[in-house]
Amino acid sequence: MFAVSWTDGALDELADAFVQTDASGRSVIENAVTKLNAHLAAYGGNLGESRSGYRRITFESPCAIMFTAGDPDDLAGLVRVIHFWTF
Repeated sequence: MFAVSWTDGALDELADAFVQTDASGRSVIENAVTKLNAHLAAYGGNLGESRSGYRRITFESPCAIMFTAGDPDDLAGLVRVIHFWTF
């Protein structure tokens, strides 16, 4: 099991997406983020697609996140969400 942390920047991006949509869109985003957090907690650095360094991305329609896992500067077992967007 992995601990999941969101940076302030990623939380701001999530909040922006949330307020820019209607009630049904908010429900969809909320469900997607709940699934993303659960998948991050379960799979950590094995989730999604690798990018440069310790960065990875994953998708749960209509949301996507960039996260780090396995960075030696982070505590072992920590996954940090660093960017959020919708598509």
